[in-house]
Amino acid sequence: MAQTSSVVAGWLAAVTRTLEALGHDADQLLLEAGADLADKYVQEARFSSALTRRFWPLAVARTGHADIGLHAARFVCPTTFHALGFSLWASASLYEALERMVRFAALLNDGADLALEAEGDNYRFCMRVQVIDQQAQIAPEGVDYFLGAVSKLLRDMRGPTFAPLQVNLRRAAPADPQPWREHFGAPVHFAVHDDSLLLNAAELRRPLPTGNPELARQNDRLVGEYLARHQLLNPALQVRARLLELLPGGVPTLEAVAAALGSNPRTLQYRLTRQGTSFSEILDEVRASLARQYVQQSQQSFSALAYALGFSEPSHFNRAFKRWTGETPSRFRARLGQEPAAS
Repeated sequence: MAQTSSVVAGWLAAVTRTLEALGHDADQLLLEAGADLADKYVQEARFSSALTRRFWPLAVARTGHADIGLHAARFVCPTTFHALGFSLWASASLYEALERMVRFAALLNDGADLALEAEGDNYRFCMRVQVIDQQAQIAPEGVDYFLGAVSKLLRDMRGPTFAPLQVNLRRAAPADPQPWREHFGAPVHFAVHDDSLLLNAAELRRPLPTGNPELARQNDRLVGEYLARHQLLNPALQVRARLLELLPGGVPTLEAVAAALGSNPRTLQYRLTRQGTSFSEILDEVRASLARQYVQQSQQSFSALAYALGFSEPSHFNRAFKRWTGETPSRFRARLGQEPAAS
């Protein structure tokens, strides 16, 4: 884990536009928080979480808006999140977009871990703020901003009626919770154990008209290059990136991936173990993600998809797919409105 976490440059553009819209001198407030304004229009710049933690209370005090994070979320657009924003928009479904956000969380803010977890018939998108030296890396207003931005982006992609089923925030309840309810369009629970959005699974799975697999892949590569330049790629992310490249040629071994990363297998496995994961777990996650994409986007037979994902028998693929999704490939494809291809 990095000892000093940071946030992508688009954060600065969003908060600048917010302050200006509220009639305040954005540059002055950013200077008070310790920002280097020379980086204001540098797309590759990153800003420390310490800066953002100083900024949010100043912004609340100066503007009088306890919901300042939600104001900033309204100014989020694809370019806010560098190349990842375009990958999100090109995703085949909201579920795939959220999976991408989880996979590339370090680009957005490496002071928090993201997760997308099944919960009954729904999914919970969780933001788990890291604590370093007893200091939470993201202020409550920053959590408002990020989850508010995610909700806003999903609404932009799906349509104006889209909303979470429920929002959880660990922050203390504000004096007036109505701005939070209005922004999310859902019940909001404060002072609870997590920061999360509860989302309808069927809505997340519905295909998006803007889906473009090739554009998404191109921007995924740009995100990977960005993470490498900023040394934000942790071992698990590096392994995932290599597996995505190598899987079309057959199931890669730990030795092959280690060689591609300029490491040796024992060292790589040790580094993954320290992160609480393993090569086999990551391989399973990547195959599961690709399987969902292939079944949803491709008209190929399930036998062909099974071999493309390195399964020796279609029956093995069917069992794995049901373990990953709770459904057979044919039911999954049919539910998304496609006719199953002949096996």
